Amino acid sequence: MQGFLVLSDAASTDAASGKINLLGAGWSVTGPAVPMSAVAGFLRVPWEKATRKIRFALRLLDEEGVPVRPFTDSDGPLVFSGEITPDPDHLEPIATRVPFNLSFAIPIPPLPLETGRVYEWVMEAEETRVASVHFAVRAEQPMNGAEKVSEMSSSAR
Repeated sequence: MQGFLVLSDAASTDAASGKINLLGAGWSVTGPAVPMSAVAGFLRVPWEKATRKIRFALRLLDEEGVPVRPFTDSDGPLVFSGEITPDPDHLEPIATRVPFNLSFAIPIPPLPLETGRVYEWVMEAEETRVASVHFAVRAEQPMNGAEKVSEMSSSAR
């Protein structure tokens, strides 16, 4: 099995065609406040494995490889999981000459991630790592002297 992940500002799945519609795709640096985003996943499955349900998971790890727990009201790491069931019976014959393509789009809420750090989305299929994508969260930029004076004078108004 072969996998690919793409980070984007937004993504949606076209159920009829299996295609993913992406907006603002391909970024690798965000923040310092992490906005809403999306992860698009693509699996290419050999035909001998395309006849059964395929379990997948998408996990967020920090730069040390530790699962991220971004929400204080939840004890667990951030994981999206599910099953994809291929339906090869509805394909035209020529499609069986290339690997079966499965895709999904997961909207990600704004995450309270640490600034100045690198993170990694990891996709597993059938408990095997098949793809990953790294992204960095910008560090907070300290204000220089001119910005501080400007901010102080605007707040005095």
